Amino acid sequence: MRRDPAAGEAPGTRPAGAAVAARDARTVTVLHVTGTGRSGSTLLGGLLGQVDGFFNVGELGFLWERGLARDGGCGCGEPVRRCAVWREVVTRAFGGLDAPETDLLRRAHAATTRGRDVQALRLAGRLPRAYGGELAEYGALLRRVYTAIAEVTGCRVVVDTTKPVSYGHLLDRLTGLDVRMVHLVRDPRAVAWSWLRTKPGTGADAMATRPALVSALLWRAGNAAAARLWGGLPDRYLTVRYEDLVADPAPWLRASVALAGDPRLSDEPALPLVDARTALLTPTHTVAGNVDRHRSGRVELRLDDAWATAMPRGQRRLVETGTYPLRVRYGYRSGT
Repeated sequence: MRRDPAAGEAPGTRPAGAAVAARDARTVTVLHVTGTGRSGSTLLGGLLGQVDGFFNVGELGFLWERGLARDGGCGCGEPVRRCAVWREVVTRAFGGLDAPETDLLRRAHAATTRGRDVQALRLAGRLPRAYGGELAEYGALLRRVYTAIAEVTGCRVVVDTTKPVSYGHLLDRLTGLDVRMVHLVRDPRAVAWSWLRTKPGTGADAMATRPALVSALLWRAGNAAAARLWGGLPDRYLTVRYEDLVADPAPWLRASVALAGDPRLSDEPALPLVDARTALLTPTHTVAGNVDRHRSGRVELRLDDAWATAMPRGQRRLVETGTYPLRVRYGYRSGT
């Protein structure tokens, strides 16, 4: 496999002029992991971020609120505000970490990623109302951010695990970037059980909880909307089940890399796998997401199926009812 020319350089060390010239010669590709929360995107993004030419940003949509406004941590271990990579990215895009554009991005993300927006995309294939001229500005600002990421890191493919389908919809429609969708699906009972549990994390990294019925309805809306919007575009859309990824990661990682369409990558990209079920992860610059994004070193890939024995029967039946029949279409049958 041919390596990216900047693969041996630390992020943020490329001369600005060279980066801009390189960016003029090719379009930035965004590999957007979409679906619903607690579906395993931290794992998938972490694995893809180890591939040459790929840079995993975590949940970029939350950079402005959790990373900057709430002084959250970067996956590298530094606060986002003190991370050299993110300081350079935001400064290159807007002139500084506290530029007024960062507040617009924070407000626009919060206003367009609500459950009703995802539900509208499921039912009608469009957002429920016009957001005015500010929405066009939102798209232009996002393009500047992703372009700056590519310039600073030297990578061509930006992996973004900001899962709400409405975010991916706007990213696809407004930015003019080359957006590809990896639709990550997980058993809705596992998703609901994850939302019910209290997990470690403080401050901006604190992980919220959610009632089982709400999880079920959002699972149905998010996954149905993703399939409706992009399911007919096989060159830009790939469905990956979390359970299949954990059981045999290599083919799904190769398929995700191929989806990005980078002509410099061979059919057999070097994957961060020590063996069939063990990954070797180096620290990344993820700005938000599951606290597991801070893990590095040898990581064993194990299916988290605690819901099967620990989830109360009533809540389990509630989720099964609320996600039928879409749940069955993805291979998740009752009693399994």
